[in-house]
Amino acid sequence: MEEDLWSLDFFLIELVASQVSRYVLLIGFMSYCLMGAKVFQTLETDIQEKLKNSFLDAETALMKNYVNITPEELEIFLQMLALSIKHGIIPVRTGVVYFSWSFRNSFSFVASTLSTIGYGSIAPRTPMGQIFCVFYALLGIPLTIIFLKAVSNAILRPLSGFEKYLQNMGMEERRIRIYTILFFLVTGLSLFILLPPLLFMHTEGWTYREGLYFAFISLSTIGFGDYVIGINPSQNYSHIYMAIIMLWCAFGLTWIALLFDLFAKTLEKTKTKLTCHKLCQTERKSSGKSSYIWPFFA
Repeated sequence: MEEDLWSLDFFLIELVASQVSRYVLLIGFMSYCLMGAKVFQTLETDIQEKLKNSFLDAETALMKNYVNITPEELEIFLQMLALSIKHGIIPVRTGVVYFSWSFRNSFSFVASTLSTIGYGSIAPRTPMGQIFCVFYALLGIPLTIIFLKAVSNAILRPLSGFEKYLQNMGMEERRIRIYTILFFLVTGLSLFILLPPLLFMHTEGWTYREGLYFAFISLSTIGFGDYVIGINPSQNYSHIYMAIIMLWCAFGLTWIALLFDLFAKTLEKTKTKLTCHKLCQTERKSSGKSSYIWPFFA
């Protein structure tokens, strides 16, 4: 009886410690992201402000002299325009210049950096910002891997429950495995690939095809940067929308990593079976040839 109580106490302590470690990891990871976003915003804002003022001066000069502008002056303005867009300053029809290093966009940059998506829509330009980015990512990417590993446990928990439910129904092991994989594929594709484009259509103004393309390119960490959420200057993004995007990104990255791992293991097993089958055929041919030749040397 006493041993049972000790084992129960140990189990409860281990359970509490596991829960506490998850919360500590979550708080630590979010704090690291928020700290990085604030540092990048502080380091990059000054040069952004100077470039914005330079662009506004060049735009004003162009509007005053656009009738008599020379090809050289037009070339200088176009170079200034290209440099401004490269640094995230984008002129719009209303004349407003989009200032990219807000805290929200700085946080988005941190998230795309630590997840290794790296859209490239904004990036540090100052020497201090670039050096800080190297060391920040050097520590932050392993921390992100640990965080996503904890997220993978949360994703796999419903799968384990579903598998136990099928086992209680008395289903055979092979069918349980097939149904579990189908459940994993259908729920993951629905939540992370097929449904999010509907949200992007409403919020970003994209087509469903564009949203579907963005979802896969982002979660697979390819990150071309041709489509990026949250940078439309004419759109007022809510905090709820950005929070949903962060959750989608965290769970979606983990799901697609598990999916790729499943595909890799399936291909590896198929390769092993084909190799074994080929070796068995070679062995049969070799044994048949030996049995035919052996009597001549007996």
